[in-house]
Amino acid sequence: MIELSGLLFLFQNLFFQFEESCIICNLVWVLVAVLPVFCTINGRIKCSLNAVFALPLILYSYFFSDFNRSLPAPNNIYISVFWLTTGLVFLTIYCETGYRLRLFFVLGMLTLVFQLFKYDNLTASFAEYKPLVIHPLILFILIFTILHILQYHFKHIINLHKAETQELKKSLTKVIQDSGFSIAQLRAERDEAGNIVQLLIERVNNTFESTFKINLYEVQEQKADYIFDLVFKSKFDLNRYIFNTQKNKRNYEFHAVALEKWFWVHVLQPDYQHFFIIFEDITKTKNKIADLEESKRRYKVLLEAIPDMFFVIDKDGTYEDLVIKESALFKVEDANIIGSTIYEVGFPENMAEYIFNCIQHAIQNNSIETIEYSMNTPNGTFMFEMRIAKLNANSVISISRDITKRKTTEFKLEKALIKAEESDKLKSVFLANLSHEIRTPMNVITNFTRILAESELEDQEKMELNDAIALNGKQLLNMIDNTIHLSKIETQSVEIVPRFCNVNALLRDIYNKYFILVPDSKSIRINLKMSVPNKEFGFETDSEILSEILSLLVDNALKYTLKGEITIDYEMIRNEWVKFIITDTGIGIPAEEHKNIFRRFYRVQNQINSVTSGSGLGLAIAQHYIAILGGELNFESELGVGSKFWFELPFKNGRGFLSIVV
Repeated sequence: MIELSGLLFLFQNLFFQFEESCIICNLVWVLVAVLPVFCTINGRIKCSLNAVFALPLILYSYFFSDFNRSLPAPNNIYISVFWLTTGLVFLTIYCETGYRLRLFFVLGMLTLVFQLFKYDNLTASFAEYKPLVIHPLILFILIFTILHILQYHFKHIINLHKAETQELKKSLTKVIQDSGFSIAQLRAERDEAGNIVQLLIERVNNTFESTFKINLYEVQEQKADYIFDLVFKSKFDLNRYIFNTQKNKRNYEFHAVALEKWFWVHVLQPDYQHFFIIFEDITKTKNKIADLEESKRRYKVLLEAIPDMFFVIDKDGTYEDLVIKESALFKVEDANIIGSTIYEVGFPENMAEYIFNCIQHAIQNNSIETIEYSMNTPNGTFMFEMRIAKLNANSVISISRDITKRKTTEFKLEKALIKAEESDKLKSVFLANLSHEIRTPMNVITNFTRILAESELEDQEKMELNDAIALNGKQLLNMIDNTIHLSKIETQSVEIVPRFCNVNALLRDIYNKYFILVPDSKSIRINLKMSVPNKEFGFETDSEILSEILSLLVDNALKYTLKGEITIDYEMIRNEWVKFIITDTGIGIPAEEHKNIFRRFYRVQNQINSVTSGSGLGLAIAQHYIAILGGELNFESELGVGSKFWFELPFKNGRGFLSIVV
């Protein structure tokens, strides 16, 4: 509190009590106090250190000189101790040697002794100061002793640090000199604001000299920009490396085009004034990488020329690399495959597990595994043959070949072979049946004709014989017609000739054709229904094939109907389709035979087929012709009730039919 009150009193005297204090002393004190501050700001440490020695003079002139009024003695002495202690602290911090500190201590002791003497307090009993440690002289001696010890201790530490730094610098210099990298040590010259004005080269190592064919004496104390532009024979942007705002990035890649070399440029800043620029020659590495890239490109071109897909898969089933042909066809990207596993690219779980086992077996036994699989893609289903071979201890190479065409061809060949074998069998059966079926009606016709030649027959008998001859002749004609139709179907020589077909006229012709063929022995009525009475009603189709289809269906109905009626009908469906319907009240088809009636040369076992002949081709031919015209043959049949056959054809370019829209 004494020192604080003294300081307050001092400022009061300096700025507010000019009439009671020495104005000249105040101004001198202020100027002397500002001097060390000014020296410190400008970095002139010696000036600041020497300015401290003016403190005893200021204290004398201000506190106890004869021409200045001062504070009471007890306060002045402690104010003097405070300011002298401040000087000791300043010198302890900034003075490298101890002689200034000791000299200032001597001057301070003299100042305090003189001040005590001035106030007749020098010889006073030390009993006045309780405790004794607060005696001004003893207090100042204690402070000096402590500061001197601290200075000695820190000076020792600083000397050790300097020694270590020097040793480190020597080691670093040796390492730099013997380094295989080209290294240049730069010194930064800065302005008053600390900004770098220019960079000068202090030294370069042996590798720098040999790499760039330049000696140390040629570059020493030269501007770094100039030297680097000279050795690289092009512009070297030193600012990019030294002044880059990304402080954490100190490594850059640089291509010296004129030297045909690549360098990693490393920047180190060991202290405020120095930089180390390290040039690591990576030309060989870059060339090797370029060669590897070129080799990779060549091999990739070779791989792409082979019509296969190549995959590198590690032992865990993860794709590491691939070459895919026709990626647009499969719509896959490298990024979607690499890093994925065989369980994630679309294989079924059991297939992926099988591939994984093959990978393990190939790695362990150095074998080649072959797998065939199918894959669904946006462009359809494809078949592949995968071959897996060991690449190294941790991966395999998988070669996948598209075998879709081969498999399709094999399937078609197999199907054609089966069809040929079936056709051969069917033809053999057909010829055997045909020889039998032809012989039977021919025998009937021959024998009945001979009998008719006898004159003693009655008229009724002659009529029955004529009916039998006509019926068997019709069967022979049907067999010949069906054989011709089958031949056209087998050779795919059925020609479609679309033209306008008058439906009512066509059905009328069918009705007239079969109306006169109904045997007198059968009680059968043929009905013709015309849903559209317009004579112009019709549509575009092949009328000859349509007539053949209807004839086959009506003939089939007439053959298996013993009594009742046969109906020929049609109807319109949504102005888009014409549905033709043939209905009979014949013997019907057993339910278990429904699946067989469209088979070629197949005849259902019933009481009619057992006594009549036939080829078993009618319904098969009708079904095929309907499919050619764009329809499908359907039927319903119940044993003992009758059958209903129908099919629908597209009403293309139709006319003569009007629909009422409500």
